[in-house]
Formats: sequence, C-alpha cells, structure tokens
Amino acid sequence: MRSAALIVALLTIVSGVAVPAAATDMTAVGAHGVDAAVDDSGVGDFGTDSRSQAPAALGRAPLVTQQTSLERSPRTEISIRVRDDRSADWRIEMRYELETRNETAAFEEFAQEYEQGTTDVGPDAAFFQRVSQTAAEQTGRSMTVRNATTTGYVENGTGVLVLRFTWTNFAEQTDEGLRVGDAFSAGGGETWVTSLQSNQNLTIQTPPGYAVSDTDIPLENNAVVAEGPRTFESTEQLSVSYVSTGSDGAIPWTLVGGGAIVFLVLVAGVVLFTRRRPGDADAVEPSASTPTRRQEPTPEPSDELGTDGEVDDDGEAGEAPDDVDLDLLSDEERVELLLERSGGRMKQANIVKETGWSDAKVSQLLSAMADEGRVEKLRLGRENLISLPDEDEDEE
Repeated sequence: MRSAALIVALLTIVSGVAVPAAATDMTAVGAHGVDAAVDDSGVGDFGTDSRSQAPAALGRAPLVTQQTSLERSPRTEISIRVRDDRSADWRIEMRYELETRNETAAFEEFAQEYEQGTTDVGPDAAFFQRVSQTAAEQTGRSMTVRNATTTGYVENGTGVLVLRFTWTNFAEQTDEGLRVGDAFSAGGGETWVTSLQSNQNLTIQTPPGYAVSDTDIPLENNAVVAEGPRTFESTEQLSVSYVSTGSDGAIPWTLVGGGAIVFLVLVAGVVLFTRRRPGDADAVEPSASTPTRRQEPTPEPSDELGTDGEVDDDGEAGEAPDDVDLDLLSDEERVELLLERSGGRMKQANIVKETGWSDAKVSQLLSAMADEGRVEKLRLGRENLISLPDEDEDEE
C-alpha cells in the first residue's frame, strides 16, 4: 500500500531512525471478549476477529514513533451525544503535540491521507462497525454505524485527528426513559472498553428532554464524564440511566422529590422563625382550630374614651385625633402614635385590638421595631408590654 511507504519515508525524515514498536497504555476487550492492548496513540489492537482473522482495531498504527514522541502521548477525547431517538453521535478526537516544523509538515501530509482513508493513522470507524455488530448480538437490537467522517488538521502547534459517526439504537428504552451501557458489552458481562489512561476522557451527553437518574460516573454540566485513569470491569460501570423530563432541560419531580421535601421544611422553618422570636408567645399564626382574627377597618373614636387620648386602667389607648390621617402613616408610625397617645406604653394585645391587624403582623412589626430601637418589649407573664425607648417605668 502506498501509504505504508509514505509513513516510513516521513518518519525517516522526521526522526532519522527506524520505526520502533509502540508502547501500550490502555487495554480493552475485542469484539469477542479477547483482551488486547491499545497503543500510545489511543488506538490499537483489540484482539482477533474469529470470523475474518483480521485485527479488530479501534484505530491504526501510532502516528509519531520517535521515542520522544512516545513520551508525548496524544490526548484522546471520546464524546458521545445521546439522542432522544436512542441513537448516539460519536466524536473521537486525538491531539498530538508537534514540536518541530518537520513534525508539523509530516502531520499535515498524514492528515490528508487520513481524511482520504489511505493511511494507517488515527481512529478507525471499521472497529466500531465490528463492535456494534457484537453489541447488536448481545442486546438483540439492530445497530449500525453510519455517516462516518474523518478530519485531520494542525491547530496552534497541535495535530488533531477527528472521527465522527452515528451509532443507531445505541441506547435502550426503559419504563422510566433511556439507558446507555449495554452497547459496550463484549459478552460474558465484560465490556470492550476496559480502561482509560490519564490522557483519555469519555463524556456521555444527556439526551434532550431527559435527565440523569442513575450512574456510577461523575456528573458534570448535564453530562457524565469519566476521566482517566479509570478501569471498567463490566458494562454496569459504564451504565447511565435517564428519565424523561417532559421538556428539554427540565428537572423531573421524581428526581427532586426528597430534595423538595427538605426545601419545604426549611422554608417553613424560616417562616416560623421570622414570625416567632424568643419571648414572643403570641407571635405564631393561629392554628386551624383557633378562630382567625379578621382584619377590621380602623374603628371610629369610642365614646368611652376621651378625645384627648387618655389611657384606661388596662393600658388601652384611644384613637388618634381626627386631624391625623392614619392612611398617610406607615405601620411603624401608627404604632408610635398609639404609644404616644397612651402615655408611652401599651400591651401588645391592645395594639392588635386598636389597629385591627393580626397577631402575627403586630408581633413581626414590633420585633422589627425593637431591633431598630424604635420600641422596647418587656415580657410580663403572658403579656408583652410595648413602650417607647424613653419609658423606663414598669407596669404596676
């Protein structure tokens, strides 16, 4: 084959040495469960296909074979974007660091050969066609690898090889939604991807309209990301389950039910805390069995009280004079006016009565005013005595 001679010639130009054997750094299982090694390029031999006796290879021979280049192992990113129709778009990207102009020139020529399919460099769709047929036999689902494309280019001193293809029926349908994992089966409970090295990552994107419900792989930005080094002893360790959310990007209530309960409990606690402060026995909203005080309009001045705002025996104040428009006053100012008209102090229950506000509203308002130093609160038995800051006398 012409490319073989070209590879040897280019490598001779680049390194001036014969091509050494590739080191191995990742293992996998072939189409029939045979352990095999994957070379530093991130691709390599996956065992022997018993039907054709041809190597079942994920890719082709290593690109750069100098000893120094072997130490610069390419970074491999495997991205699987699952679709809602159960197919998956695969993208395998291998990035080589190129340190000299000769390496760059050699890679550019290799990249052209790779795109034309006439070189033994880079990831190969033929391997995935073979393992997809094995997966189809294991799962009972018809699977094909189609629309395969290869791209090679140099970017900022880095050589890049990219293989793209679509794997049909990659995910299985479940009662709850979809699950990914059984397509990695090599038979006998084993998987044809047994490990990732430190320079290799596997990312499985969540299909639109679904959310991850169960997986052993870390979840990042709506995708599961397996970073090397990592081993996979079975397909269960590569399994990802999804549940339908009903719309793209929504979170299903089945996933957050427990969290929602905790959240509601926390919210209830915050509301209770804001409505009941230490020492406020009557600050809690009335229970269902207790009649709720209806908010009444401001009562007209009572005939029993003098118009000069004198205080009766229990500390209850009269209404403000007619020349004060209560609608123009804030709640705090209205409370202060009541206190002033009652001689500087009132029972909290009387403030509730005079304003027509609920117990909870008055309690919250008085607590806030006390925090601001606008009123002082004194606990007397079951009553709260409210006074203006300059009032120091205790109730008799």
